[in-house]
Amino acid sequence: MSAAIAIATASVLCASLDRIALSKALARLKHIVTRHPSMPVLEAVLIESAGDHITLTATDLSIFVRVTVAATITAPGALLVSLRKLIEVTRSGARRLELVGASVVLGGVTHRLATLPAVDYPAVPEPSGEVLASLLRPTLARLLAQTAYAISEDDTRPHLAALLIERRGGELCFVATDGHRLALARAPDHSPAFKVLVARALVEELVRMTDRPGGVVRLRRNADRVWFESGDEWVSGKVVDATFPTYEQVIPDGHKGAITMPTGDLRERIHALAPRGTPSVKLAPDRDGARVRLTVDDGDGNVTEGEVLASFSGGLPDAIGFNARYLREVVSALTSDDTTVTMNAWGELDPVRIDSTHGTTAVVMPLKV
Repeated sequence: MSAAIAIATASVLCASLDRIALSKALARLKHIVTRHPSMPVLEAVLIESAGDHITLTATDLSIFVRVTVAATITAPGALLVSLRKLIEVTRSGARRLELVGASVVLGGVTHRLATLPAVDYPAVPEPSGEVLASLLRPTLARLLAQTAYAISEDDTRPHLAALLIERRGGELCFVATDGHRLALARAPDHSPAFKVLVARALVEELVRMTDRPGGVVRLRRNADRVWFESGDEWVSGKVVDATFPTYEQVIPDGHKGAITMPTGDLRERIHALAPRGTPSVKLAPDRDGARVRLTVDDGDGNVTEGEVLASFSGGLPDAIGFNARYLREVVSALTSDDTTVTMNAWGELDPVRIDSTHGTTAVVMPLKV
């Protein structure tokens, strides 16, 4: 009996696939894999054959992520192997890769990898339950980009270290707040109402999922677990059991004065004046010059200034100070469709509401200047 026939008879996974495609898929999983000596399976990736592709699954026991890679399957099977080692092996070499059980063949070089029994892998929660929402991938990417930056990094406050996704009043809303700022993004959607709270770690994996172009992403829920699935790929985690703040009460209604600026110009000035590490930036309206002056003072006598064309309405403070990172993240999240951004202000230290032409709203607490 030939070696190839022996392998097939033993149901050892044999597949031929593109090395670069596999390398990219593994890179998407590396963030979820943990070094956990007491549970070696959490350092591993589960590889399974599925028709004309292989699936790769990784987990930290809370979140599960599955990705796929097109492949020519010559013998179906499953393999559980160190993800980090497989990343190392596939980093370079021939374009085409042969997977023969625990061996990876690249350009005439064979890498024999240590494996674990596939049956030891945690039970994978396959997508199930009701489809709550369906979104084009670019729409989901926009909603996440315009809100995820405001999720709290304090895991001791689970109601803030999460993203609220809800449908209400003919809109699908994504909302995040860390107690200092709030971000709300909307998309028209007239399906039945629902509400779900998703942990920051799951949102981070979802952002990586939306890096790929095209397709529809469906949000499913079954009991205390949700899935975001697109074709054979998905990310899944448990619903956060906490009460999100009543965010409608945080968003100021109306304004005393307003400043409207071109989004692109404001973004360009903020990034030039206030790179990472800059503590604060001050905005001072110049009605006569129809512009806003932006000033950064590092406290050591070094001052940087820039201007943005603007239009004004109502009464405004002489100046408004912002945490530079907060303001930079707000304007960075806006898309090319957001041609203008309007800052609605009250007093010098009252919350500032920032609205874009695309329907995104942010609320930022100002700093004393």
